[in-house]
Amino acid sequence: MITPASSALSATGAPASTGATSGRSELDKNAFLQLLVTQLRNQDPLSPLQPHEFAAQLAQFSSVEQLSQLNQSVAQQIQDGQLQMLLSKTSFSASLMGRRVVAVGDQVDVPESGRAKVRIEVGGTGGHGVLVLKDSNGKEVSRRDLGNLPPGRQTLELPAGMPAGSWHYSVQVTGAKDAQVPVTTYTSGVVDAVFFRDGGIVLKVGSIELSLDDLAEIESAPATATTPGDPPASAPPGSTPLARGGTVRTPILRKEVPV
Repeated sequence: MITPASSALSATGAPASTGATSGRSELDKNAFLQLLVTQLRNQDPLSPLQPHEFAAQLAQFSSVEQLSQLNQSVAQQIQDGQLQMLLSKTSFSASLMGRRVVAVGDQVDVPESGRAKVRIEVGGTGGHGVLVLKDSNGKEVSRRDLGNLPPGRQTLELPAGMPAGSWHYSVQVTGAKDAQVPVTTYTSGVVDAVFFRDGGIVLKVGSIELSLDDLAEIESAPATATTPGDPPASAPPGSTPLARGGTVRTPILRKEVPV
């Protein structure tokens, strides 16, 4: 007679209680091999394990080992893919420094002049719009009428006299028969810093922080004042321009005349 696995483990000194193995949710190849060896040690000599039964258990052990190796290989590939994606995002986010971006969001910085612009996308056929500004606590600080807004993505210049500060904004559009029209709001600005937070990449636009995953549009980089390939105006004679800026002085050979 074959001793049950739980009793066999107790006979070899391994913990048999479920409380001691509660941290393991499944059997790995080592535990499976231990069970097989324990089973062979505690089998009934008068009724030993048949060869075909032993071969079947060996086949199961081989399958467990192959599945374990496959799981490790897949996990490693996933980890490598995530690392490669992070490196790609890091390189991409670094290239956004100094460029103007548009991301899905509801924040706007209003300067002391009270004039600012926001980017929105109005669905349906458009309708009558109302702008609402709120502080970080959700308290309404201003409400202005925007008149009739056409459908599609558009840039709105906020009415004069808006309170200065960093606010959350929303645009409420009412269509025909007082039906609410869906509106997507965006936050835009020039990226002046990039940093990591909780495994993600954050773009800092003034006092506003934008997630790289929320990026919707990137405007073209501003044109430089000089033509590529031309040396800077301050480059001394005999210098050669570098591809990344700067110059290299070409040495001037002087022939000494004997006195």
